[in-house]
Amino acid sequence: MPSPHHVLKITFIPALALLLGSCAMVGPDHSVPETESAKKFKSFNADYASRVSRNWWQTFGDSRLNSLMSDLEHGNFDLRAAESRRNQAFAALGIDRSLLLPQVRTEGSATRNRESESNRAGPGVMESYYDDYRVSMSLGYEIDLWGRVRRIVEAGKANAGAAEISVDQVKLSLQSQLATNYFALRFIDSEAHVLEQAMKTRIESLDLARNLFEAGRSSEADVARAEAELANAKAQLVSLQGPRAALENAIAVLAGKNASSFTIAPKVITDNPPSVSAGSPVELLGRRPDVFFAERSLAASSAEIGIATAGFYPKISLIGSGGFAAVNASDFLKYSSRQFSIGPEIELPLFQGARRKSDLALAKAKHEEALANYQQTVLMAFADVENALATRRAALNEIHAQEESLKASKKTYELSNSRYKEGVSSYLEVIDSHREMLNAERGAVQARGRSFAATIQLMQSLGGGFSK
Repeated sequence: MPSPHHVLKITFIPALALLLGSCAMVGPDHSVPETESAKKFKSFNADYASRVSRNWWQTFGDSRLNSLMSDLEHGNFDLRAAESRRNQAFAALGIDRSLLLPQVRTEGSATRNRESESNRAGPGVMESYYDDYRVSMSLGYEIDLWGRVRRIVEAGKANAGAAEISVDQVKLSLQSQLATNYFALRFIDSEAHVLEQAMKTRIESLDLARNLFEAGRSSEADVARAEAELANAKAQLVSLQGPRAALENAIAVLAGKNASSFTIAPKVITDNPPSVSAGSPVELLGRRPDVFFAERSLAASSAEIGIATAGFYPKISLIGSGGFAAVNASDFLKYSSRQFSIGPEIELPLFQGARRKSDLALAKAKHEEALANYQQTVLMAFADVENALATRRAALNEIHAQEESLKASKKTYELSNSRYKEGVSSYLEVIDSHREMLNAERGAVQARGRSFAATIQLMQSLGGGFSK
C-alpha cells in the first residue's frame, strides 16, 4: 500500500498539469500583420525566366567566384560573429526554457565552529567549540497561472529565430558585396583590355604618321599628335590599377584572406548577365531575410507585452527544502536529524509607484515600433526589387545602344583612317574617330558592368539564397 506521501505526489502532478493547461496567457498573441501588395511588380518582365537558387551566384557560371564564395562561408569573420550571436540567442533561450521546470538545488557542509565567549549574556554550559553537519535539497517552482514564464519563452524563441535569420541576412549581404566587387574588378579587366587594344592601334597610327612624315606626305604635328594619343591611352590604362587593387583587397577581406598574398588573375567578360525572375510579391516576402527578421522581432515585442501584463497579477511559487542537520557526526543521518519546509510563496504587486503601468506602456511602445519597422521593411522590399529591375533594364538597353554606337564609330574610324592614308583627310579626323570608337567600347564595357551589378542587386533584393 502506498504511503500518504506517494499518494500526494501521484495526485499532485496531474492536477498541476491540468491547472496550468487550463490557464490562459495574458497579453496579445502574435499575428503577422497584413501587408499591401500589388498583383505583380510594375517592372516585371516575362524575359526573366530563371529562378533565384540557394547558391544564386552559380547562375553566373564563374568558377573563381564560386571558389571565393566558399572561402567567404568558411573564413569571413563578420559571418562568424553573426553565428556567435545566434549561438548566444539560443543559449539564452535555453535559460528561459529552464524556468518552465522546477529549480532543484542541493548543498552540504561540514564545519568546525567556535562561539565567542565574550558574546554570551551570562555564564552557561554551552561549548565554545562545536561541529555542524548539514545536507539539504531545495526546490522552487513558479506556478505559471498567467503565462508569464511561457511568454518569456515565447519571446526567447522569437529572438532566437531572429538571430538565426540574421545569419542568413549577414551572409546574403556579404555574398552580394563579394559578387559586386568581383564583377567590378572583372569589368576593370575588360576595360583595360579595350585600352590595351587601343594602344596597339595608336602604335600603328604613330608608325603610320612617322612613315608619312618621312615620305613628306604629312606634317611633324601629326607625329606629335599620335605620340600624345598613345601617351593618353597609357595614362588611362595606368589609372585603372589603383581601383583594381582596392577591389582585389576588398575581396580578400570578404573571403577571409590576407590581402598581401591574395591575387586574382585578369579575365575579360564579354557576355551579358544571366536572366532572373522576380516572381510575385507574395513569393518575395517568403524569401527576404530582413522581412522574417522584422517579423520575429515583432513577435518578441508582442510576447514582452504579455510579460509586462503578467506583472499586475500575483506571482505564485511552490518552494520546499529538506535535509539533515546535526552537531555530531554519529547523529548526522539519523531520522531524528531530518528537517524540511514546504509551502506556497505568493508575491502580490500592491504598490510599486506605477512601475507596472510604466513597464506595460514601455512594452506596448516597443511593439508599436517593431510593427512600424516590419511594415517599413515590407515596403522597402518591394522598392528594392523595383529599383533593381529598373536599373537592370536600363543597363541592358544601354548595352544595346552602346553596341550600336560602337558599330557606327568603328566604321567611321576605318573610313577616316583610309582617307588619311590616301592623303585625303587630316590626322585630326583620325584622332577624333578613334576617340569616339574608344569611348563607345569603354561605354559598352561599363554598361555591361552596371548590368551585372544590377543583376546582383536584383538577386539580393529577391532574398538570394535565403530559405525559411
